[in-house]
Parts: sequence; C-alpha cells; structure tokens
Amino acid sequence: MDTFKGIFAALLTPFNEDESVNYEALEQLVSFVRKQGLQGIYVGGSSGEAMLQPHDERVACLEKAAEAAEGKLTLIAHVGTIATKEAIALADAAAKAGYQAISAITPYYYGFSREEVLAHYLALADASSLPLIIYNFPARTASFSTKELTELLAHPNIIGIKHTSSDMYQLERLKTFCPDALLFNGYDEMCLAGLASGADGAIGTTYNFMGDLFVALREFTLSGNIAEARKLQAIANRAIDALIEVGVMPGSKEALEIMGIPAGVSRRPFRPLTKDDRALMKEAILPIIEWREAQKNA
Repeated sequence: MDTFKGIFAALLTPFNEDESVNYEALEQLVSFVRKQGLQGIYVGGSSGEAMLQPHDERVACLEKAAEAAEGKLTLIAHVGTIATKEAIALADAAAKAGYQAISAITPYYYGFSREEVLAHYLALADASSLPLIIYNFPARTASFSTKELTELLAHPNIIGIKHTSSDMYQLERLKTFCPDALLFNGYDEMCLAGLASGADGAIGTTYNFMGDLFVALREFTLSGNIAEARKLQAIANRAIDALIEVGVMPGSKEALEIMGIPAGVSRRPFRPLTKDDRALMKEAILPIIEWREAQKNA
C-alpha cells in the first residue's frame, strides 16, 4: 500500500492542433513528471480529457503512458464511464498494460439511483483484477455519505477513495473509521488541508507542471513544518487562481508549454487561450519557476 502514498499527477493528454493525440508529447510529459519526483500518475481521468475520447483512444493512452513510465512510477488508471460494461473493459485493458490500480468516477448524466451507483462500483470491483479507488466528486456527480463510502471500503477489492471535495470533516471521519484505506486529496488548492486531515497523498491536475512543489509541501506537512507548507500552498494557489480564470485544462497545458514541455490544445468545446490568457499564465507560474531554481541552487 505504501507504493500508493504520495503525489500523483492526474495526467494531461497532449493533443495536436487537429485534436489528435500527440503520443510523443505524452511520453515527454510522463518523463517530466518522473523528473519532478512524483510517486505516480493517474491516467485517463478528467484532467486527461478522457470523457472527450473514444474507447480505443483511451486504451492507447493508457498503454503509452505505462510504457513511458518504464516501471518507475505507480500507475493508476481512471476507467470511469457512464456504462458499467465499458468501465470493466477499460479495467481489463489497464491490467494488461501493467497498472497497479484502477479508479472510476460515478456514472453521470442520467441521475442514477443510489442503489444503481453502488451496484456499479461493486460490479466493477468484482470484475477487475486490479484494486479499485472510488472517485468521490460531489460537485460533478452524486455525492456519497460517509456511511456509504465506509460500506464500499469494506469490499476486499476497494482500497481507497479519491476525495475531490472540500469536506475535510468527511475525509477525517473516513480515515478514522477506515485507517487502512488509501485516501487521496483531490482539490489541488486544498492539498495542505487534505494532508493535515489524514490524506495519504494527493491526485491533481497541477501536479503535471508543479508536482515537485507539492512533493515538498507533503514532506513539510509530514514533518510538522506547517508554516513552510503554507508558503508552498500559497505559491501554488496563485497559479490555480489564474487557471480558474482561463480554464484549468488549457491553462495547465499552457503552463507546461512555458516550461518547455509540449502539451498542445484542449479538445473542443474547451476554448483556445487568448494572448491575455497566456500572459496571465506566464506571470502566475513565475514564482514556481523561481522556487524550482532556488531548490537547485540550495
């Protein structure tokens, strides 16, 4: 279980101008994440624009990312879809590609009942040869009660939760009730709060381009140096403020471009960035670059 503890980049998917996948850039991005010292990558989630990809393309991205990791990163595959059968098929593909775990967002759009959502997760956990991490994201899908999550964690093949929620009370209760479960903080802007509330690690979009900062933030938190951890969270949140203004996915790709890592465009209906957007992102990530240089010179 220790192999799952730490900072994971919710991997972006680089696209060419025609919106096709740039697999060469995907390999470069995985290499960049490795160099930042992250624990692993979470591939095929919302950060990867997977909901805008057909099945075969999602499988190809899972395979290419795993190959690029070269066995040096812990691999979690997001296999969430609206259909249980499709999620199981993606889980099978992840197992064949060498992933260590799967994760899945709650089925969305149709307003599925509580019974249907819970049955979906249990079916996926039963069918998969890989352990499952529930994706709790109440702002985008059905929310879970602490009791429901605790009951899901009782399944022998459900090992944890990606907690993309500002409800730190629920995170702390889950860690208290299920101390052996893996809990991941999901909102990057609340990483420190999540770690302080008991999260074993964090999975997030911005860790693609500033994951090393969050690795340091986690180390400060674990050592009890909250003052230094708060300083790093403040640096990160300046960049996150800009992302919220310009769009998280295209803005994160622009941050990578500024750092010399090709990431390309986001798929429509995401809008392209304007000249002003790019200038805002360049200004917002400057403190990150300065912090990184200071670490090299320390």
